[in-house]
Amino acid sequence: MNLLKPESLPPALSQGVIFQNLVAEQKLFYQGNSASSFFVVETGRFKIVHYTKSGKMVTLQVVRAGESLAESALFSTVYPYTAIAKVASRVIVYPKQLLLSSLCLYPDLAENFMTILVRHIHSLRVRLEWREIRTAHDRVLQYLHYLAQFRNQTVLSLDQPFKEIAAELGLTPETVSRALMQLEKAGAITRKRRLITLIEN
Repeated sequence: MNLLKPESLPPALSQGVIFQNLVAEQKLFYQGNSASSFFVVETGRFKIVHYTKSGKMVTLQVVRAGESLAESALFSTVYPYTAIAKVASRVIVYPKQLLLSSLCLYPDLAENFMTILVRHIHSLRVRLEWREIRTAHDRVLQYLHYLAQFRNQTVLSLDQPFKEIAAELGLTPETVSRALMQLEKAGAITRKRRLITLIEN
């Protein structure tokens, strides 16, 4: 059983699944909305943001195809953040109560869900580690290595504007641009426009 593949799930659950298409900049859900569903990104990319009491928007992470959204919805009454599609995207929507009851009935499904949670926790830990790296070029290099591992590629096409990458890393777009130039000069990467090749030492 695999929540990334609804066809592999028990009929009672797979028949309750719906698919939702979103255009760029469309909100999947808003911070504070009633938490009614769990989502898996089939295609596209989402920016996860949190609004502070003063109204400032803080980027928490970027969720890509094959990753999940709103895991906490299963155990919370409201969504703790807002999810914004950054490109045309498609998500698999699992109704909260239906998924919860299915997790109780099917141990294999519960194991798959726990695997998703572990991956999510690992992803958050990696992002926290990025913020602790003091030098910008090292932070950007770790980000590139993370993308390479996630995509199983050494040649990366940066599919996000520098502004979004910078927000994810806690840097300014200008700093990201300078860091890439430093990495290229140091021989850690080669770059042709937005196509980056990681050079293994």
